[in-house]
Amino acid sequence: MSDPNMDFPIDPTQNDASPQELIRNLPSQAARRRVLQAADISINVDDRSFADTLDELSQIELRRAASQLRFAGARTVYYYRVDGLRQVSPDGATGRVGDMGSPGAYGPEVQTAVRDHNRIYVVCNVPDTGSQTQLTISKENRPTTVATFKPRTQLLAVRASDDGTADATVQAVLSYLELDDATRISFLDTGFRGRFEDACVDGYSTLRLRNTNSRDSSREIEIRSKDPEAGNVADVRTDAIVEDLLRRGDTELNAATGLVTVPTDVRSMEHGEPLHPRVTIGFPDGWVTFEQFVPEQILIKFDDLIRDSL
Repeated sequence: MSDPNMDFPIDPTQNDASPQELIRNLPSQAARRRVLQAADISINVDDRSFADTLDELSQIELRRAASQLRFAGARTVYYYRVDGLRQVSPDGATGRVGDMGSPGAYGPEVQTAVRDHNRIYVVCNVPDTGSQTQLTISKENRPTTVATFKPRTQLLAVRASDDGTADATVQAVLSYLELDDATRISFLDTGFRGRFEDACVDGYSTLRLRNTNSRDSSREIEIRSKDPEAGNVADVRTDAIVEDLLRRGDTELNAATGLVTVPTDVRSMEHGEPLHPRVTIGFPDGWVTFEQFVPEQILIKFDDLIRDSL
């Protein structure tokens, strides 16, 4: 069953769309270009013969392109530390589907687990916002989520729309892999934020600070760059006022929007330079939202940066 208005990520057990359909259903020409670049395929996506040229690609090329977009997208990723993942082998992670009882319509379900890009992708079907209290839950209210990890490491990256759905996905994965517990990573953990920012943050154009002093009436402070030109970030962290606020004991980072450097060959449409994705980061809650469609290659490299910063 293919869907002309399909959402990403794709649940391969519910959607048998061809690679050509997946590429054509990407949200923009820029998204098509990024995916094809990541798959090392040279096609002019602006050419009128694009659809015909797409059909002339080999099955190997098409599968390579599909693997760059099937589980990717304009996506929010939540990060968890799962120590038990170190003991999970690739064969052990993918060989369990079909042997488990299903939680049914009341909770999250693992649909399939596949191996690609030397990683494991656990595709889940989760009640909207993770709630398990409804007596009947339609398929439309059970979105597809994806949890992915590199075998023998401890970082689990969960692609989901909100924290409740992400947490429910983790519970399904833990049950599936017969593991005990997971801890959501906070970007405010000692040393982690500094290592992460040193590794890949070009700058923040917007910062939101949370006031942790319960006696004050003000709860949040937002700082914006005075030069928010597309593609350029006047890093607000270098502002003297921001530096003072960050040093205070009663304020902490809540969220920031900016650009990150991810070491891939994917390039921007405008300048042909390496793509610097625009992201929004939730520091205490351990999530990152990519503000445009990015291929799997970028999501993988970003996960690697997170893992190396732990």
